[in-house]
Amino acid sequence: MTKRRARLLRAWRPILLSPLAAGLLLSLSIARAHPAPAAAAEAGADAQTSAARRKATTLDRISVTGQLTEQASTAAKLDLPVLETAQAVSVVPHELLDEQGALRLGEALRNVAGVSQSSVYGFFDGFNIRGFNASAGATYLDGLLASNDQATYELSGLERLEVVKGPASGLYGAGPLSGLVNMVSKRPQDERFADVGLSVGSDRFREGRIDANSPLDASGNVLGRINLLYRDQDFFVKSSGASRTYVAPSLTWKIDGDTTLTLLGNYQRDLIHPWSPTTAYGTVLPNPHGELPVDFSVNDRKNPAVQHRTYKTAGYQFDHRFNETFSLHQGLRYEDFHNTWDHWLFVNGIHPDLRTVDRFYYGPFDERGHDLRVDTNLSASFDTGRVGHYALLGVDYGTRTARSVNNFDPGPYPLDIFNPVYGDVPGPNLLDPQYTRLHSSQHGIYLQDHARLGERVTLTVGGRWDHASSGSGTDTAFSPHAGVTVALDDALALYANYAKSFNPQGGYQFFNGTNLPPERGVNYELGLKASRSDGSLSAMASVFQLTRENVATDDPAHPNFYLTTGQQRSRGVELEASWRPSAAFRFTGAYAYTQAEVTRDNVLPVGSRLDGIPRHNLNLWGRYTVTHGALAGLGAGLGFNYQSRRPASAYEPLDPIYHRPIVFKSYALVDAALYYSFGAWDTQLNVRNLFDRRYFTDGFSDRITPGQPRSTMLTVQRHF
Repeated sequence: MTKRRARLLRAWRPILLSPLAAGLLLSLSIARAHPAPAAAAEAGADAQTSAARRKATTLDRISVTGQLTEQASTAAKLDLPVLETAQAVSVVPHELLDEQGALRLGEALRNVAGVSQSSVYGFFDGFNIRGFNASAGATYLDGLLASNDQATYELSGLERLEVVKGPASGLYGAGPLSGLVNMVSKRPQDERFADVGLSVGSDRFREGRIDANSPLDASGNVLGRINLLYRDQDFFVKSSGASRTYVAPSLTWKIDGDTTLTLLGNYQRDLIHPWSPTTAYGTVLPNPHGELPVDFSVNDRKNPAVQHRTYKTAGYQFDHRFNETFSLHQGLRYEDFHNTWDHWLFVNGIHPDLRTVDRFYYGPFDERGHDLRVDTNLSASFDTGRVGHYALLGVDYGTRTARSVNNFDPGPYPLDIFNPVYGDVPGPNLLDPQYTRLHSSQHGIYLQDHARLGERVTLTVGGRWDHASSGSGTDTAFSPHAGVTVALDDALALYANYAKSFNPQGGYQFFNGTNLPPERGVNYELGLKASRSDGSLSAMASVFQLTRENVATDDPAHPNFYLTTGQQRSRGVELEASWRPSAAFRFTGAYAYTQAEVTRDNVLPVGSRLDGIPRHNLNLWGRYTVTHGALAGLGAGLGFNYQSRRPASAYEPLDPIYHRPIVFKSYALVDAALYYSFGAWDTQLNVRNLFDRRYFTDGFSDRITPGQPRSTMLTVQRHF
C-alpha cells in the first residue's frame, strides 16, 4: 500500500466505521431484497417514457411520501425521480412538523441528517449544513433566495422544507458550499376545506390559526387559499416574548391544460422583546458562586429590549407547456422589509470576581429596504438515438437595496449576575449613529442536461456563469457540477457527484487594497438511495468531502486586513430513513458523523475543529396510532435528539479565567406527544424536553445560548 493510500485510509477510517453506518446499509438492502407489494406491482413506473415523466418543472408538483420525496425538483430545478437525482436531498413535510409541534426552522431541521444549529445568539434562525455555516445566503422561499436572514420564518404557511446538501451554485449561484434550505409555500388545492386551530402552552403561549381553501369558480379553474395566524407568547428567559401576525394568501388560475399561474403573498409582523445569550461562567464553565439559571436576563428588565419587524412579499409562479418537448417556468418575488430594535444588551466579558459582567448596548437600529428575485428557465425533453435528455436553460436575477442607521455603545454597563439590579440602562450613553446604504445584485445563466443512458444509468452535467456585485466589489465565477446514478433495481440506486461553489465575502487585502476574492469550494459525494413506489420506505446513505478555499484569515502584519490563505474541510457520513410499515406506525431517523476541521490557517493549528459542529448528531421520531376498536384515533409520538460535545469557538479557544477551551457538553433530549382524533376534531399535546434537561445549544466567544427547558403545547383543531 502506498503512503498516500495509507494516509487516506487513516483519515477516512473513523467515518467509514461510523457505528450506525452498517445498520443503515442493512436497512437499504431490505428495500432491494424485500420490495413492498405495491412497489412490486408498480415496478415499471420508473420506466415510463421521457415525455410522460417530464411534463412539469414547478417546485410544488412533488409527491411527498416521507422524509425523502419521489421527485427532487429543488436540486435539479426539474421534476426528477429521487433515484435519478445524484445529490443528497431531504424533505421535511408539514405533516411531520405538525406532529412534532415545531415552531422554529431550527426545530424542523433537526429531522435532516447533517444539519445543526449555528451561532446566531439562539434567537434567529441559523443552521450549519455538513459542518459549515449556512445561515446567510442559503435560505430560499419557493425556489428564490429569501433576503430575510434574521427573521424566524413562520412554518404554518409552508407545505414542506427541502434541504439540498452540498454545493448548489451550479444552479442557484452565490451561496455556501454546504447547501441550501428551500421553503415551499402552501398552494391552492382543488377541494374545498377549512382547518381552524387553537393552541395554548407554557410561558403564556397562545395561538390561533386558519387554513382555508376553495375553488372560486364553477369550473374549478380558479382556486384560492389563505393562511392566517396570530401568536402571542413569552420566551423562557425573563422579560422576553413576542407576538406575531401572519397572513399568506395565494391564488391559482388554471388558464388551460398547459398553463398555470399561481400568485403568492405574505405579510408577517412581529413585535418582540428579544433575549440575549448569557455568560459562559456558571453555564458551560464552572463558577464558584453557583450555576446561572437558564432564564436569567442579560437585558435590563425594566427597560427591556424591543424589536419590530415587518415583511411584505408578493410574487408568482408561472408554468406553460408548449408541447411534449418544451416547458417554461418563471418565478418572481418582490419583498419590502422594515426592521428596528433598541435597548439590546450583550455580554462583553466578565470581571475576576466571576459575578460581574460587562455589557454593550446595541441600538437604536433602523433598517428599510426591498428585494427583487426572478428566475426563468426553459426545459426540453427529447431523445438523441437511444439517449433520453431532459435539458434546462435558465437565467435569474436578484437585487437588494437597504438603508440603515445603527448605534453601538461599548458600555461597559456592568451587572452582578447573582444579584442583578435593573433599571439603570434607559438608553445608550454614546450616540454615534452609523448610516449605511447597501446595494447588491446578482445575475447568472445556467445550463444542465439530465441524460438517461438506457434503463439504469443517468448522467447529469451542468454549470452556471455568475456576476455578483455589492458595495465591497464585483465577483464573477463559473460553477460546474456533474453526477451519475446507477439503478440496482426499481427501488435502489447508487449515486456519485462532483460540484463546485462560490460565495462572495467582505473585507480587503492590504497588499493591493482590493476586495477579498470569493470563497471557492468543492464537493465529492458517494451515496446509496432506496425508495419504494408506495412510500412505505425511503432511505439514503451518503459519504462526502467538502473543502473550502480562500477562507479569510487575519493579516498578522496589517490589522483589519485579511489574507485568503485559509482552508477548511468537512468529511462525514449521513444516514436517513423514513419507514411506514402500516397505516398505524411511521418512523423517521437521521444520523450524521461530521469531521469538520481547519486544514490551513494563519492562526489556528491544522486539525482544529470548527466551532459548534458536533461529531455525532442523531434525531429519531416515531408515531403510533390505534386504527381499530374502541381506542381508534388515539396515538402517541416519541422523539429523541442527541448532540455530541463540540467547541464553542475555534478562533478563541481559551477562556480568559481558567485558560481552557470552551466546550459544549453533549446532550440528549426526549420529546413526546399524545393525539386523539374523533370525527372532524383533532387534539394534540406536545411536550418538548420531557425530562427538563439543562443544556446549551451554541455560542460565540464567551456568550452562551441556553436551551429551552421543558415546555408543553395543547392544540385543538376542527376540520370543515
